[in-house]
Amino acid sequence: MKVTRHSLLTRVEHWGIALSGIMLYATHEMQDKSLHIYIGIAFSMFLLTHIIHRFFTGYEALMKKGDVKEGLYIIKSFFFKNMQVEPQGKFLPEQRVVYTGCGVLCILVAISGIANILYYYYPYLRDNIFILSLWYMHHITAALFVIFIVVHIFFLLLPANRYLIPSMLTGKLPLSKVQEKHAKWNY
Repeated sequence: MKVTRHSLLTRVEHWGIALSGIMLYATHEMQDKSLHIYIGIAFSMFLLTHIIHRFFTGYEALMKKGDVKEGLYIIKSFFFKNMQVEPQGKFLPEQRVVYTGCGVLCILVAISGIANILYYYYPYLRDNIFILSLWYMHHITAALFVIFIVVHIFFLLLPANRYLIPSMLTGKLPLSKVQEKHAKWNY
């Protein structure tokens, strides 16, 4: 038996943000500003859709108090076998930390991307300290987003997390894994 973890809309939002984020990196490296802007608009639309969707359905994946400490303990358990991990809810603490951090990064990339458009297409604004600050912020947050994607994939490929991969494609998890790792989840 399978348990639904992610709706179709959630998966479309996830892959839309992820793939457009990767394409943004590629178009930046190719220095294709026009294509970069169009993909940036798509990225922002996927992000906005996700924010609106979560506004109406709830932000159960947002970070909670104690998640950093508990998440670090769980991450250590991936590498040290003698560590006992308590059953969790739908999202593990480290997943909530990552979701929150990625959300903040995505919002900063999108907002500062608007400043980048102003910076490149309106040269007289390049002396504006606010626009220049957002220009720098865009490049820093974009670099952090690329690092985030690499780290995200690394942790997803660890044996302890591989069971999650099909859920981002099909939306479903095996009931046995839900009962084992997400026992506090009221599915």
